[in-house]
Amino acid sequence: MLEISSLTKVYASPGRRVEALRSITFSVGAGEMVCVVGPSGCGKTTLLRCVAGLLPVSGGEVRVAGVPVTGPPPRMAVVFQEYGRSLFPWMTVWQNVELPLKEKRVPAARRRELVTDSLRAVGLGDVADAHPWQLSGGMQQRVAIARAVAYEPQVMLMDEPFAAVDAQTRADLEDLILRLWRDLGVTTLFVTHDIDEAVYLGQRVLVLSSSPTVIMEDLKIDLPPDRDQLTTRSLPRFGELRGHVYRQIQQARGSR
Repeated sequence: MLEISSLTKVYASPGRRVEALRSITFSVGAGEMVCVVGPSGCGKTTLLRCVAGLLPVSGGEVRVAGVPVTGPPPRMAVVFQEYGRSLFPWMTVWQNVELPLKEKRVPAARRRELVTDSLRAVGLGDVADAHPWQLSGGMQQRVAIARAVAYEPQVMLMDEPFAAVDAQTRADLEDLILRLWRDLGVTTLFVTHDIDEAVYLGQRVLVLSSSPTVIMEDLKIDLPPDRDQLTTRSLPRFGELRGHVYRQIQQARGSR
């Protein structure tokens, strides 16, 4: 579903050239959940924005369902870390979720169905008439997730979506994403700085190096498919995988 081939990104300005990404190659199969981790400042967000068609690439290619990405693809949704900036405060929850569907010219009856179903899926069916500023941070991020789900994407990109919420809310949102992913089968690329989160959510974890960024490892996560916060995180294998990824990232930081 998602193919990244020899992706390179260089930021150039007069007298300065910074190679952020160097020949990144990987793929994400249809319905797969892949997490991306790496040292701070290694280019995780740059990679995601290139995949989303929000940044032009300097070399290589991104394809979604075999089609080259030259701008934001029509069947791709992105959930950003800063949910406060991605929601319109003067619009209700319902209107925020419905907006991309209006832009896509989805018929009104179908819009009502999609918005209703997506808000119910994220547990916000009873706050459709509220405004984002009336909700907690975790609830606002649920609105952003509902908007992405309602769009019926083939591919969902998530850029550290839970970094700004408290630990308990983060655990709840992680389980929400797992449930939605299982129910909807959406191909998901999830960028996070949290190693535990990457191991908990992913079927694979891509470990990135320091800049200029390359893929240090494409790690298969061989945990049981049914996961929960207590049982899964208590497994010896979870600790082994977490420790392995941690050592890789420490190695990447030391190689700067």
